[in-house]
Amino acid sequence: MKLRIILLPLLFALFLPALNAQDAPPAFPSEPIQVVEQSEPEAIPTTTMTFEEEMFDFGTVPEGEVVTHVFTFTNTGSEPLIISDAKGSCGCTVPAKPSGPIAPGETASVTVQFNTKNKKGKRNQKVTLTANTVPAQTFIYLIGKVQPDPARDENYEQPEMTFSTEKEPALPKDCFAIYPNPTAEVLKLKMDEDNFGKSTEVAIHSMDGQLMARRRVEAVIGDVEFDVSHYPAGTYYARVSFDGAKPVSQCFVVVE
Repeated sequence: MKLRIILLPLLFALFLPALNAQDAPPAFPSEPIQVVEQSEPEAIPTTTMTFEEEMFDFGTVPEGEVVTHVFTFTNTGSEPLIISDAKGSCGCTVPAKPSGPIAPGETASVTVQFNTKNKKGKRNQKVTLTANTVPAQTFIYLIGKVQPDPARDENYEQPEMTFSTEKEPALPKDCFAIYPNPTAEVLKLKMDEDNFGKSTEVAIHSMDGQLMARRRVEAVIGDVEFDVSHYPAGTYYARVSFDGAKPVSQCFVVVE
């Protein structure tokens, strides 16, 4: 009996160091831990954009009509302008923007469509453009009045019918078609090698005279391309001038 009493403390003393070793925290490595500092993302250079008009009044239109308007703007800063997002105030207002950067001094445009279906009364449709500007958001507006559909409005009074005597605008006399034609995405102006190294200015207009884009190239080194995917379907003409000479008009068609 005495022998058993002596052995128990002895066995406990033998296992105690092993138990303590399991509970002990891990030893620190011999080399110091290197802390890697995360660098902050580089800020995108900002610029400024100036619209010819920030609000367009479409007047009074019947319910169901789709109002389309082109807002023309210029990059008035010193850095490329990048419009990262264009969003309407509701699903009925859909903007379309250029996909690529707009160079300093270059003119471009944003097309906005407002579907008046199930809308009536005075309207103020807002479009928010997000770009590398300060502030980052710019707002443009379509305002006007939607006349209710008489089939759903008993109080609707049919307005007096008027007919316009204006003729459709004619193509410039010196205009010739660009090949390939038509286009839905990119307009490519082919430059002859004889014009390489010359300065050129290109201005694109709709048939009603709306300025869609304007770009100046100090020295031509190849074909000049424009993103026209956001243009409304229709006929346009590009006026191209080299070294300040008389511009030449080139016609093209944009399809949906």
